Amino acid sequence: MKPLHLLWAFSTFTLGGAQRRFLSLADALGPAYSHSVFAMDGCLDAAEAAPHLSLDLIAGEARKGALVSRANLAMMRAIMAESRPDLVLTTNWGAVEWIVANTGSHSVPHIHFEDGFGPDERPDAQNPKRLWARRVLFRKPGLHCVAPSQVLENVYRHAWKLPAERLHYIPNGVDCSRFAAGPRGGPPVIGTVAALRPEKRIDRMIEAFGQAAIPGATLLIVGDGPDRAMLEARNVPGVEFAGAQADVAPFLARMTHFAMSSDTEQMPISLVEAMASGLPVAATDVGDTKTMVCPENRPFVTSLEDTGALARSLVTLTADPDLCARLGAANAEKAVREYGLEAMAARYDALFRQRTGRDRIRVAS
Repeated sequence: MKPLHLLWAFSTFTLGGAQRRFLSLADALGPAYSHSVFAMDGCLDAAEAAPHLSLDLIAGEARKGALVSRANLAMMRAIMAESRPDLVLTTNWGAVEWIVANTGSHSVPHIHFEDGFGPDERPDAQNPKRLWARRVLFRKPGLHCVAPSQVLENVYRHAWKLPAERLHYIPNGVDCSRFAAGPRGGPPVIGTVAALRPEKRIDRMIEAFGQAAIPGATLLIVGDGPDRAMLEARNVPGVEFAGAQADVAPFLARMTHFAMSSDTEQMPISLVEAMASGLPVAATDVGDTKTMVCPENRPFVTSLEDTGALARSLVTLTADPDLCARLGAANAEKAVREYGLEAMAARYDALFRQRTGRDRIRVAS
């Protein structure tokens, strides 16, 4: 049978949570699928993280400015006419023009994803213009949407007014076998994996680390972004910047504890990877974070306004190795049970088949 051809449109294809999920999913779906990728900003760098995948990378760049550009619509329709996909998949606000472009007699089935929120898109503080635009765009007949978190599922239904029958809740999954869960010793290494953008609030994490003043501890920050220079300029002892990494598993293996300090998240892939690595977690209470970790770990998921609470969580966890071992083992078990790659791939496989009307496509083992 001819592979099912998916056309993925990202606002950017630099390596982040949505892009990492796509690469893992494309790998898991195997040769039953083929994938074309377009980035609205022309950046296709994330493909370098999975050189073994055969991806059709489409060159080009969309014009910035108005919500809908005639030139952009013409370019998108030309891409669809040339690539002839069975299914169009768009990710986040930056790619919503594709919903307008994919109309008319030559339209194909369409699935839209949202992953996380910028500072103006939190469930309690949404940009009014984007709120209105999403309500209009999501009325398109036949458009289905995916939410990776329960928080975002509620936003789709109640804020954006998407009918329940066109909404699919599919938690992010990772290949848990890539991450080693086991005993850790030595001085504390508190780590995080995040893009260094304002909403990730790495400044808050550095402040909490400084308040905690844990003897011999290191704060290992894996990731890059526009805030890096400002964060490095704080020059806090014990803070190590590792930069962006295609493979975060070796860095998670160095960590004894995992921390998150974001103002906004949905269902962070980095948290699942940390759980699969057997790490206890200290984090701000955003998105699905508190429900993702094991129940005994939830007291260490604290209010995002309380930096002192995050610092106290770090102090308590680093002072109690037995507690950390229990939390890490329970987090690893929960990651395997609820957030494995195979389960996620099977759910997407079923959704893609349902939307295209194709017979069952076997997911590669």
